[in-house]
Amino acid sequence: MGIKNLYKRGMMGLCGVAVYAMAALTMTVTLDVSTVAAHGERSQEPFLWMRTVQWYDVKWGPEVTKVNENAQITGKFHLAEDWPRAAARPDFAFFNVGSPSSVYVRLSTKINGHPWFISGPLQIGRDYAFEVQLRARIPGRHHMHAMLNVKDAGPIAGPGAW
Repeated sequence: MGIKNLYKRGMMGLCGVAVYAMAALTMTVTLDVSTVAAHGERSQEPFLWMRTVQWYDVKWGPEVTKVNENAQITGKFHLAEDWPRAAARPDFAFFNVGSPSSVYVRLSTKINGHPWFISGPLQIGRDYAFEVQLRARIPGRHHMHAMLNVKDAGPIAGPGAW
């Protein structure tokens, strides 16, 4: 095998690798890539989102809002009996909604059917039902989380939806 033949095969191999790389890049750009999930509840320390608040039956609606259109988040959460000692107890907690900037105005917040506009005590081991009424300030499809802010422990983000 001569040097010329070896050079020719090497160049063909490099061109083949380049073609495969371009095909992979094209597929990556044109195919739908899923959203990043490394924020919200999963970006917190595991002992916070696994041993403090368990969120369930959380529903958001509607998915897309126009200006001045109402939106709602409903669901339930349970304050775990195995609350970690490293996190402050929820003796002073505020129910909040996490969203990108101020895309919503909060109209009302109810926990167990009672208005909840200020911070207050929550009991470990209890289940709570919540309902938050919002009004859109900016039209579009916005990402939001139910969130419980606990004094000295910080925000504990619940599940999010678009």
